[in-house]
Amino acid sequence: MRKSTEKKVKGVIYQILAIAFATFMLIPIYQAIITALTPPNAGWISPAPLFPQNTSFQNFLNTFWLVPRLPIYLLNSFIYGIGVSAFSLLIAIPAGYSLARFRYRLRSPMMVFVIYANMFAPIMLLVPLYVIMKTFGLINTYISMIFAGSVFTIPLSTWLSVSYMQTIPVEIEEAALMDGCTPYSVIYRIIIPLMKPALVAIFIYAFITGWSQQFTLALVLISDNKMMPITQGLYQFFSRSSVSWGPLMAAILISTLIPVTLFLLVEKYIVQGLTSGSIK
Repeated sequence: MRKSTEKKVKGVIYQILAIAFATFMLIPIYQAIITALTPPNAGWISPAPLFPQNTSFQNFLNTFWLVPRLPIYLLNSFIYGIGVSAFSLLIAIPAGYSLARFRYRLRSPMMVFVIYANMFAPIMLLVPLYVIMKTFGLINTYISMIFAGSVFTIPLSTWLSVSYMQTIPVEIEEAALMDGCTPYSVIYRIIIPLMKPALVAIFIYAFITGWSQQFTLALVLISDNKMMPITQGLYQFFSRSSVSWGPLMAAILISTLIPVTLFLLVEKYIVQGLTSGSIK
């Protein structure tokens, strides 16, 4: 009886902490929504009200008037994000298969290196990445942003791939080999179809991570205004003497629609992919 009561109390405490944490995380988003819905002619109120007195969608229209290239910036960010996701999968699948299925002398050090490589922040590698991309003449290209962004997503993508592949019985591959499949056909006919939840999780992780790192990478890799991501486009709402807070918040909300929508569409596959690899 006492254990049951303690369990219920712990459950209530955990729920309260979860609600408090979620509230803390959502307050900036809520404030951005309130600011975006405030009419442009309304005066700036400090402290900001919890609820808008008058609502207007004029700020969402003004974003495209103040920054006409906003759709181009969104398209660029989408291309960079999709490219990073695709390239991460292209590397993570064969690398994960090698680490999960084969036993060789450098396997353990490589697994440690994969985790260690994930600890580098983008700002730490900006200069080396710039030198490499400039050497190959890739500055101001989509390829430079995609390759540079993939540097920070491939390690964890590979680790997730290894973790999930280890849950797939080896006997399935052996049976396929006995039926005449080649080692390469086993990967794309057997392994990849069985890894769909994990592949979706890796794809979304790489997309969101690549999306969030575009601002830092574009500082040194992109100088052409037509190829800037949405993060650089948001800075055009700043002037020397003022900031267009309403249109800026509206543009921020618009820029989050792509990753949020993509995440919501495949949410169940992400959860399945992230949790299945933890059970052996």
